[in-house]
Amino acid sequence: MGKIPMSRVAELRKRLDLTQRELADLVGVTETTVRNWENNRSGVEWFERIAKLCDALRCTPNDLFGYQQIGENEEDA
Repeated sequence: MGKIPMSRVAELRKRLDLTQRELADLVGVTETTVRNWENNRSGVEWFERIAKLCDALRCTPNDLFGYQQIGENEEDA
């Protein structure tokens, strides 16, 4: 697997018209962390490992970490 293009973080962030600070707040990290992601300085190894693990387990990151969409597993009212 090749390097994950972290510049995509910036591209996707800008597409949503978010600042680095706003994205950091949404994700629960510092603005410096977001800046580092966008400049390929840190976190790349973690993203690559998660991607490889999900490929190997044939799952999504949401499956891996147990995240659920709002409304999942709720009984109909």
